[in-house]
Amino acid sequence: MSAPGAEEPPSIVVTEVADGAEFAEPIFQKKYRAAAPRHGRHLLAFYRGNEERWIAVSYLNYLPFRAAMLIGGACTDGEVLRTLPEAPRRWIETNGGLMLQLVRYGEARFAAESIGTFGHCGDARSWAVLSQCGYRRLDHPYLIVRWNREPQGAARAELLAAVEAQGPF
Repeated sequence: MSAPGAEEPPSIVVTEVADGAEFAEPIFQKKYRAAAPRHGRHLLAFYRGNEERWIAVSYLNYLPFRAAMLIGGACTDGEVLRTLPEAPRRWIETNGGLMLQLVRYGEARFAAESIGTFGHCGDARSWAVLSQCGYRRLDHPYLIVRWNREPQGAARAELLAAVEAQGPF
């Protein structure tokens, strides 16, 4: 299933995978030198190579938190990207990269169940992608949000305080 508004080439698929940590582990280890999250909702971008096997290329985690989601763990396997044939590499570049496709997919997929998605973002490259998807900065050095249904008053303040109390995620 593709991200809304982004037609996939036949060799790339963006999807949610139950128990997706196993697929994310090699990518996550390369990027963060840590184990991939075992919690939350796992979104992956897969590439199908000439051997007709699917290879995980990019990962993103959405973690349900109260009535919202926390987004994190975005990573892409640059080594795999460099080995892709020209056509899928060109498609990925033309369509803003795999992280953009994963975020668009996730925001569309979880909009009905989440009043908003929060991120903890200090990276300029990640912000460049997230800002294209409707995220905006909060009154905090790193917290960002994309509202689906913004709560008001005390409910909003309570949710923001609870998210901030999580620290980096």
